[in-house]
Amino acid sequence: MALETQTTRRMKHKVYLSLTDEDLEKLKAVVESGESDDLNKLIKLLTDKEDKNKYIEHHVYLALSDISGFEPEKFNNDSDLKYDLGLSLYHKRALKNYFQKIIAELDSDKTITVSECEKLKKVNDCLKLVKSKI
Repeated sequence: MALETQTTRRMKHKVYLSLTDEDLEKLKAVVESGESDDLNKLIKLLTDKEDKNKYIEHHVYLALSDISGFEPEKFNNDSDLKYDLGLSLYHKRALKNYFQKIIAELDSDKTITVSECEKLKKVNDCLKLVKSKI
């Protein structure tokens, strides 16, 4: 008689939402009233701009994940954009829009240039660039 084991895996789903600030606040209130600590932490990371370093790190990792296809937990600050994440010059140029949006969300009127993005080598360089603009 063969024994069968059942493996339970948590599937991750990416959900893209386009929300106004008012809608985001409503979503935040709904999530906070729920029972999911993980969802509460995620919403806090997405919306809480008090800790700018955490906000920037989370959003830079999301941008790199979106461009590379790697989940954020699969790379770290020392990861090489080319060799670890497979980003080409074209991909690095595309980071400009992601990074510009992050600093705009933090009320910065500075500009991130394509040439600055082309020079990026590691994840940590991305974090330094974005932080330098706030």
